[in-house]
Amino acid sequence: MGLFGSRSSIGLDLGSHTLKAVEVVPAGGGRHKVARLGVIPTPQGAIADGAAASAEVLGMAIRNLLTTAGIKGNRVVTALGGEAVIVRELKLPEMPDAELEQAVAYEAERYLPYGVKEVSRDFQVLGKAAEEGQVEILLVAARKEVVDRQLAALHTIGLSASILDVAPFSMLRSVARRDGQAQGTIIYVDLGAESSDIIIMEGERLRLARNISTGGTAVTKAIADALSLELPAAQTLKEERAQLLLEGQQPGDNTLVQVHEAILPVINSIFTEVRRSLDYYQTRSRGQAVSKVMLTGGTAKLKNLAPFLSEELGLPVEIGNPFASCSADAFPKEYLSDVGPMMAVAVGLALRGE
Repeated sequence: MGLFGSRSSIGLDLGSHTLKAVEVVPAGGGRHKVARLGVIPTPQGAIADGAAASAEVLGMAIRNLLTTAGIKGNRVVTALGGEAVIVRELKLPEMPDAELEQAVAYEAERYLPYGVKEVSRDFQVLGKAAEEGQVEILLVAARKEVVDRQLAALHTIGLSASILDVAPFSMLRSVARRDGQAQGTIIYVDLGAESSDIIIMEGERLRLARNISTGGTAVTKAIADALSLELPAAQTLKEERAQLLLEGQQPGDNTLVQVHEAILPVINSIFTEVRRSLDYYQTRSRGQAVSKVMLTGGTAKLKNLAPFLSEELGLPVEIGNPFASCSADAFPKEYLSDVGPMMAVAVGLALRGE
């Protein structure tokens, strides 16, 4: 049963650059539709390292977001992301469930940079490992202090969250196919503002999840430094004109060339990590060939990013569309195309509530 019965579910994505909210309602036949959505800039100091920094500032911003979007529910599904959450893959011997809980707690001591008593954690059995008698475990953990601060921001404005999810997994829920048809191995890259998530899925099985501390803000700073601009002006230039130049492309505007040269090292650094992740996956699990790369996040909107990376990686590269998993007929197509990449986590959170 969804959090809101048959009425609605609200997904709330608290990013360091923008706050996003999506309300979905049942549309019959197991489908859902977007009833309302909204995006506003994140106030300075509200979010740090993927979690709430100031409960009061963030709470008021969330209230402003929901009011602007016309969303009136008081229960939401939200998530932690970036450096605020730790995701680790473990391998353990097969054992009864009661013993597995204790074994995961013991193993967590080895992987977490702080004591087990200081964290909220959960785990999921992914399936049998290649080694006989072993199972693969996905461990997710966050400091209790971080979780409490996130929830406090909601409580200050009378909201509650029955589910606190993990941002990259919410992204998968909205853009990964769930029709049971084989998709091969896909690399998902969620390009956030302060950091980016790299997820490798082999069919419907998670094979790798990691976070890197580079994202869209680094692109903005590179533009600001190269063109001697203040950050707000560089952000505007990035959103309105920035593009990656494809082979043979010769723009007449020298500014576009300067921007390309400024952002190229940042983009290359992110996708060097994608290549490393792919090499690790294929070496460790003798994984099958990757069928494509899917991009989400605000920086995925950077003009020519998909074809540029396709040339560099030698793989098809697509921009993820979260509105393929639920209809959004009430909104103009141009608007959905513009906000779609950055709404993947929020849509996934709303769907989790169902």
